[in-house]
Amino acid sequence: MGASWAAAADGDPATQAAIPVPSTELRIVGGSGVGAEAAQSLFGHRLRLDAGVHSAFNGLIGEGAAQVRLLGSAANGLWLRGGYLYQRMALDCLTDTASAWDAGLAYRKRWAGGSLFAAEAGLETVSRPRAIGCNDSGLDARSDGVRFSLGGQYALTRGLGIYGRVGARTGEHLLEIGILPEIWLGVAFEL
Repeated sequence: MGASWAAAADGDPATQAAIPVPSTELRIVGGSGVGAEAAQSLFGHRLRLDAGVHSAFNGLIGEGAAQVRLLGSAANGLWLRGGYLYQRMALDCLTDTASAWDAGLAYRKRWAGGSLFAAEAGLETVSRPRAIGCNDSGLDARSDGVRFSLGGQYALTRGLGIYGRVGARTGEHLLEIGILPEIWLGVAFEL
């Protein structure tokens, strides 16, 4: 086991290809709110579809993304990512709805024991039907920013792990602070 783990750590392509990568991931998370997330890999782990819905910041956030593997293996690869986010927030004086498109890169590294590290970064553009103002604070109808996150999973058993992710979207999402912070901790199930 020590020799195969060392080969995987050195990036040996034969060992990386032998690391099992699940096709389906399900997560239940809490932190910035509560939510559920799912991911499905298709076409020999060349395409990855992610979706999530979260109740957060007195509202609802739904997001989806598609990732295409550019380099590496399914266990250790660089991905091109495109995503969409919809948010509906109840404010004191109105209900704000906004959507955001993002594009960027993602890196995913999985170890033979099932643990995972993931990093994502890219640009986003946020739009809403009109600029809004409420309680001496305002949000523009359109804004741009960056999106980044760091996450990981500690495998408890094959198919079950503790999942965590931190990140932020810096476009104008929330009154007062502008950015949309992400802090999630939960349980991951893999099939």
